[in-house]
Amino acid sequence: MQATAEWLDTDYYEVLGVAPDATSKQIKSAHRKLARTAHPDANPDDPTADQRFSDIAKAYEVLSEPEQRSEYDEIRSRPRGGPFGDQGLGDQSFGYRSASTQDFDMADLFDLFGAQARPQQRATANWPLRGRDLTASLQLDFESAVNGLTTTLQLDGRTVNTRIPAGVKDGQTIRLVGKGTPGANGGPSGDLLIEIAVDKHPVFERSGRDLTVTVPISYADAVLGGEMRVPTLDGTFVTIKVPSGTQVGKTFRVSGRGVPHPTKPGNLLATVTIAVPTSVTDEDAGLLRQLSK
Repeated sequence: MQATAEWLDTDYYEVLGVAPDATSKQIKSAHRKLARTAHPDANPDDPTADQRFSDIAKAYEVLSEPEQRSEYDEIRSRPRGGPFGDQGLGDQSFGYRSASTQDFDMADLFDLFGAQARPQQRATANWPLRGRDLTASLQLDFESAVNGLTTTLQLDGRTVNTRIPAGVKDGQTIRLVGKGTPGANGGPSGDLLIEIAVDKHPVFERSGRDLTVTVPISYADAVLGGEMRVPTLDGTFVTIKVPSGTQVGKTFRVSGRGVPHPTKPGNLLATVTIAVPTSVTDEDAGLLRQLSK
């Protein structure tokens, strides 16, 4: 990674939560901890998780390499100069451009102010430029969104293999760092933003990491107690004992059968409803009349 203007604006030590004089071992330990706790899979409800994880990776990439760290420290210690950094970066390459400024040409800016404004030590055409971000849409069935999957996308004539994490939601955007268009002059690639759409399921719904399902039981089982067969997303059933006097709307929890997660998987929540028969025999009708008195 070459020096960038981002180095001037971003305190990578602060990103990793370490002191500027931290040892390599301390930096590695801090990164390992943050990579685990800040991973997007561990924070499915946080829309900033992808960017946070990307920032941590960039910080570690710079600080874990002695030469890059030394260069970063030296650049950060210089006084900030004018708009072209004549007292800052000097001859270092900087100015990666994001997708929002991809169509902006620095040469046009210099032309506005005359030739005197043009830096002499390096032609702007040689500056590293960040590649453009790309966007793509992906339609997932309910099961794939819950369990995650590996899929292939065709973008700009390229084949991009990507892993969609378990538990993605309808309307969520996933950022794949470095999967956009390649950068120029050694600049980094842009990112790929995947907009997720999830099909509805005829039986199950989502509530965070939990799956919810409504299960009908007979009036007799609700009154006297019995068993309830709860469907799961993988097509199997779990049998739950229903105590006598169970009311409509009572919810039973099946632990760990919701959205997968490495440390805290979701649960399956089964809510009781009464299955009212569409027809009854005369004998059943008589018994019900007696019970209603």
